[in-house]
Amino acid sequence: MEEEARLGGGRAWSAVERVLLGLSFGCFGLMALAVAWASADRLLAGEGSLPVKLLCLLGPALVLAGLAALCRGARESGAGRFALALFLGTLVLKGGFAALVDTRPVSDFAVMYDAAVGLAREGRVLTGQPYFQMWPYQSGPVVYLAALMKLFGESLLWLKLVNALWAAFTSVLVYALARRFASEGGARAAAVVYTLYPGTWLLVPVLTNQHLSDLLFLLALWLYTTPSGSLKKRLGLTGAAGVALACGNAMRPVAVVALAAAGCLAVLETLRERRDGVRAAARALARLLVLAAVYAGVMGAFGALTRLSGVNEAGLGSSCPEWKFVCGFNEETGGKYSEEDAALVFGSEDPRRTARELALERIKIPPARMMKLLDSKIKAMWGDYEVVVWTMTPNVERQIDASPLPVTAEQVNRWTRLLCSGAYVVCFLAAGLGGCAALFGWGRGRAAAQLLALSALAYFGVHLFIEVQPRYRLLMYAMAFPLAALGFDAVWALGERRKKGRTGPENTGDF
Repeated sequence: MEEEARLGGGRAWSAVERVLLGLSFGCFGLMALAVAWASADRLLAGEGSLPVKLLCLLGPALVLAGLAALCRGARESGAGRFALALFLGTLVLKGGFAALVDTRPVSDFAVMYDAAVGLAREGRVLTGQPYFQMWPYQSGPVVYLAALMKLFGESLLWLKLVNALWAAFTSVLVYALARRFASEGGARAAAVVYTLYPGTWLLVPVLTNQHLSDLLFLLALWLYTTPSGSLKKRLGLTGAAGVALACGNAMRPVAVVALAAAGCLAVLETLRERRDGVRAAARALARLLVLAAVYAGVMGAFGALTRLSGVNEAGLGSSCPEWKFVCGFNEETGGKYSEEDAALVFGSEDPRRTARELALERIKIPPARMMKLLDSKIKAMWGDYEVVVWTMTPNVERQIDASPLPVTAEQVNRWTRLLCSGAYVVCFLAAGLGGCAALFGWGRGRAAAQLLALSALAYFGVHLFIEVQPRYRLLMYAMAFPLAALGFDAVWALGERRKKGRTGPENTGDF
């Protein structure tokens, strides 16, 4: 990609725009570095000897450096072939992993799987089932699973392979988004890093709604940032983004993150377009309104269809949205799920009122305790080990222990946690470097880079208030890792300038 494109266009920025863009990418860079620091602290303070921990840090770092070196200098003419190879490679590798690991549904996954079997076999609706009356938004994943069962049968293997298919498409979208603001080599490196990061593998054998939801979320971002000189075409792409966002939200309710980020992006676009007149500035706001309107309309239609079809008379909402905040402000659990809270809230006559009162009471804690709670939540959500319990279900552990392999299930779990933790640190350091590179000009003017950074910040911010679970990090990888491409570009460019005897950055016109 040309230097001008990589640096963000070369068009002069106003002081307000520079400040807002600096805040966006600066905060993203700080967030990524804070996540890396929290994970490094957990790794070094946790299980295992120091040499093993250092090996788990150094190994991924060397792999990342090697991948970056291999991708450097890639030409755009081979983009299609690389995308196809990335898709097929991801599908084969992650599909093979899903087939190899005999993960069984447990906890909420088992509830949704059983409900999907009942819906597919007998048309047994979710109305009247307490779990789906309290959490109606889980009806979407059940209908999705039931539809897959109608097509492919109830085999867990086929359902897992579909997860691998969505994971393969997601890797391609990571690559496609990164190409919008980074060099071809940087985009390829970021896509491969995302694909190979062990944390993106662990949930492939798990029947979670996150795989399709994350794919549709990224698709919405890609459609929304697709450039077009025609207003009609841009509004059409925006409408398609709204549809994708609603479909993803029907699988897992995270659309508010993209809508918040799109709202911030609209402010940046309005500031930039105002120099071409009021109409040009209004077009940026029009796209936001179309996105929100289409999303709301499609989600409303999904909810109505769920009710009218009799699948769930409660639709796709939540009967107790305050519950997430009850958990999120629980000081004893550090913002995690609490059995005591569940018994208190859902054992009461009016769960929503009880949850609201409890949440309001907990929000009023003193500032010092609130800061301590937020620190605990950041460490629990973003710094803790990857959770292997959903993948390494009891039957898998028994199979490993009974196999002739010279390892136990506990050893596999331990090494998985340590290796993921080391790779996690390295990947977020790369993402943080990308945020810092954007702060100094690389890709900063590109809408795709801005929307990814803003979405990642919104996702990080919302988890300061609601319940935290490490498995929810999967979407963050898809938003943060593409920005590592800018970090690769910056390092390569600085290396080239040093070779040529240049001591400082070129004047890009951004400052």
